Amino acid sequence: MNTKIESLTKFWPLIYSIIQEFWSITEPHIEDAAVLNKVPIELYLYSELGLDSFSIENFRKRDPFSNPEQFEKLFVRLNIRGWIEPVSDGSFQVTEKAREAARRLIEAGDVQLSDFRSMPDQSLKRLVMLLKQIVRESKVTFEPPEKWAILKRFRVANEHTPLIMQVREHLMDLFAYRDDSHLSASRPHFNEAGIVWIVLGALWHGEAVNAEQMAEKMAFRGYEVDDYEIAVQAAVEIGWAEKADRPDTFRLTEQGRVLREQAEHLTNEYFYTPWSILVPEEIDELYDLLLNLRSELNLYRKTL
Repeated sequence: MNTKIESLTKFWPLIYSIIQEFWSITEPHIEDAAVLNKVPIELYLYSELGLDSFSIENFRKRDPFSNPEQFEKLFVRLNIRGWIEPVSDGSFQVTEKAREAARRLIEAGDVQLSDFRSMPDQSLKRLVMLLKQIVRESKVTFEPPEKWAILKRFRVANEHTPLIMQVREHLMDLFAYRDDSHLSASRPHFNEAGIVWIVLGALWHGEAVNAEQMAEKMAFRGYEVDDYEIAVQAAVEIGWAEKADRPDTFRLTEQGRVLREQAEHLTNEYFYTPWSILVPEEIDELYDLLLNLRSELNLYRKTL
């Protein structure tokens, strides 16, 4: 990794922590609005995959790490209730009713940001301008990474929306581009076996060291313990993992650790290349503004 990109790697943990602050403020109200209005929460959750059409192929472009069977079950439920409509190629067209419902859910969350006054408008305008430049460059920079998530995601905020909501939207664009970058860096290693790659990630982070822990910590992926047992064994057979000292636990081999770290380095190279649109002084300014935003959002959340 070149020195310039290495100096930028502090940004992603900061950006992700800010996104988590936004989620903490908005998502409880989004969930409440979904229940109140009898709207499937999945229309919000999968808005990041785009709300034009649903298909297993498209969903796995963005999320090859979850069990596709849960997508198939979702499509049946949404179709029965008229949120999506089947088309001849086996995919489903998302209805305008569904898009409008998703928009209302997201706006129900954004309303919680309406009273955010902790940063002056001038600072927020500057933050919007700097983020917008990076997002715009990310959409047009040379591949890899493949542009999918950043182009497909469903957006609500626009230039007329309050500034704090524009900031949230731009950060979610970068969240999507981070996924594009990681998938382009890692997909050649796992092809269709996304579950093996998340096993590798769990062992790399040390957050789960056997199939039972993985099934518990990654329940949202839709896989059972048996699935993870097979995936762990696959990781062992290809030399990425090995048995650890404690019974029924596993760890990365040196090959697995190097592979995972190489993918992370390449993810960073893809993700930060568009940031060259900013000069060093703007990079420093952006970091200070983001630090301030995280602090103020944290304080604001505690007042709600």
